Amino acid sequence: MVDIQKLLDEAQRLGSLIGSQDVVKTFREITAQIDLDVTAKSLLSEFEQLMETLAMKEASMQPIEVAEKQKYQSLQQSMAIHPLIQKLMAAQADYSDLMRKVQEAINKGVSNPSTGEPQAVAAAPSKIILD
Repeated sequence: MVDIQKLLDEAQRLGSLIGSQDVVKTFREITAQIDLDVTAKSLLSEFEQLMETLAMKEASMQPIEVAEKQKYQSLQQSMAIHPLIQKLMAAQADYSDLMRKVQEAINKGVSNPSTGEPQAVAAAPSKIILD
């Protein structure tokens, strides 16, 4: 049986391998560019705040106002035509795809090697968060 420290060391090695992928580097670069772009940062911030407001209203069964719906549509359109936000969305999709593939590989490794059937541990897949 592998001791916990060796498992953690291998996990850190996997994290380093993931971090060295072009997909991750591109995601980080675009995120840094977003931080320097006032318009993009503002659009994303406004959108996030509006989404939080709408989620709270939905949770408390309050009606969503027409003005809020219009603001949502306007922000969506503005973000859709902003070139840096378009790049961010593409980079996020690529990053998510990479992480999904990594998670699938981990799940296969957790499966019972003799039968290929998942053991109780693998029954509920976990999410890997890199940050």
